[in-house]
Amino acid sequence: MGVSFKSLQNRMLVLLLIPVFFIIFIGGLFSYLNTRETIITQWESSATLKLQRAAHYIEMRIIKPIELMEILFQVANDKQLPISPENLAVHIQSLEGVVSVTPLGPSRPRPGLKKYPIPNPHGPGHEMMTFRYCQISRISNPKFDRELGQETVRLMLTYPSTSGGLQDIEVEMSFDYLLKDIIALGWWESDMACIVNKNGRYMAHTNMAMENREMLGEDGDALELAILERLKSHTVGTIASQGNPPEMVAGFHMLDKIPWAIILFARGENLLKPLIHYRNISIASSFILILIVLFLIRHHVGHIVSQVTRLSEDARQVAAGNYGEPLPVNGRDEIGRLVENYNEMVQGLKERDFIRDSFGRYVDPKFARTLLARPDQLKLGGQRRDVVVLMSDIRGFTALSESLDPEVIIQLLNRYFSEMIEVIQAHNGIIVDFFGDAVLAFFDPLAGDISQTTLTAVQCAGRMQERMDSFNLKMNRDDLPGLGMGIGINAGPVVVGNIGSSARAKYGIVGSPVNLTSRIQAEAGPDEIIISDSVFSHVKDGIHVERTFTASPKGIDHPLTLRVIRPANF
Repeated sequence: MGVSFKSLQNRMLVLLLIPVFFIIFIGGLFSYLNTRETIITQWESSATLKLQRAAHYIEMRIIKPIELMEILFQVANDKQLPISPENLAVHIQSLEGVVSVTPLGPSRPRPGLKKYPIPNPHGPGHEMMTFRYCQISRISNPKFDRELGQETVRLMLTYPSTSGGLQDIEVEMSFDYLLKDIIALGWWESDMACIVNKNGRYMAHTNMAMENREMLGEDGDALELAILERLKSHTVGTIASQGNPPEMVAGFHMLDKIPWAIILFARGENLLKPLIHYRNISIASSFILILIVLFLIRHHVGHIVSQVTRLSEDARQVAAGNYGEPLPVNGRDEIGRLVENYNEMVQGLKERDFIRDSFGRYVDPKFARTLLARPDQLKLGGQRRDVVVLMSDIRGFTALSESLDPEVIIQLLNRYFSEMIEVIQAHNGIIVDFFGDAVLAFFDPLAGDISQTTLTAVQCAGRMQERMDSFNLKMNRDDLPGLGMGIGINAGPVVVGNIGSSARAKYGIVGSPVNLTSRIQAEAGPDEIIISDSVFSHVKDGIHVERTFTASPKGIDHPLTLRVIRPANF
């Protein structure tokens, strides 16, 4: 049974190629690092063998004069024959590589002769013989002999005289002769190598970069300084510089008989050149694999990406309030079900906006969100609770409208309502309706304090009257008549909720306090704010009472005590 690609999960299996690639990449990286260490270790072993062999060749040539002296003294001792310094010098002078021999006479007293082991000429497996008669007292650095036209090394050899003291003899040897065997090895000329004394002074080198230098590490090179430090405590070893691969790798070996060290350098890039080539090919192959994976993903899930893109674009339109038509469902996989759920969500938003629009047009958006957070407020019907009702009306507008063209009247009302709506919404007032030139609004404390809500309503009325002054100035500049507005405010229990049917509803209030508010505002003259006793009881400290009077409005069976006020902060 074949794998079904109707499921988004099965389609996205191709993305497993990416983790597989990373596994291969990490494996390749681990292999590279491990191989690098192996190559460096192999070079270190090879360099150590080369340096040991070179040290052996140099020391074998250095001790030839001592070997000859040992033989001569052994023969003389067996035959009881004396050996003069001059005779000793003649024999040493005959050796290859010896430039000159100079007897120096008695040596300063020494605590004893140091015995140096030398290889047995009969080969391995035989006992080792030691120097019993001679030792190297001192060896000089190579110096250029102008007469000979070559560099020479001077060895101070000390041996016992027939009188029981010590004699010194100086042997001058060709430095090129001492290096003859290691030069024949081949790597000495082809690789970067040098010989330094125990203080790090160069005595021989193969690198042109060392041509004008005298000391190891004199230019502050970290690798050379590390070698110099290591020479103080180790006779053999390898050191690598920083970097990946390391810029330089070095191996060193101290000679046993003389205070010299042979150092072999190798560039990391040359040492690891095959491995670097392999790494570069691996990186290139990885990038090619990435391109192939990206192509496969785009080829197989391209239509999924297009659906998600369309879904994202439609969501952006919905966020801007443009719902449009439902998106087509092109499959039954996870994407198809997502589109179905998205269409259902958009339909729910449309219904919610329909409910919100039933009152949101005349409510400040911030306060509208507060109302939406109370689901019980959106149900048809309502709740009985105390609210503050405000009603405003333009005085003498009926007579004014008869003297103006209809277009001017509409323009005047629109500008007037724009000013008043802005003030009411700023104080969280909910506009219920417009009756010609009148505005009916209420202030709902919700679960808050009715006294604070009442004070807010009074302040809103004061701000409306204040706004009328600037409004009339604008009207005068446009050659339009000024207006006077009366405001009535009342508080009491009403039914608050969505009023209407499932097809058309609005958020409003119903109750006798609404009718009473209409009667109260009818008593207000231009620029006046009149409040009832129910309002006065909540805002005594926040107003200035300008006039108190009694009125018997139509439909009210008892006289009302009303007050003309202005807010305290106006």
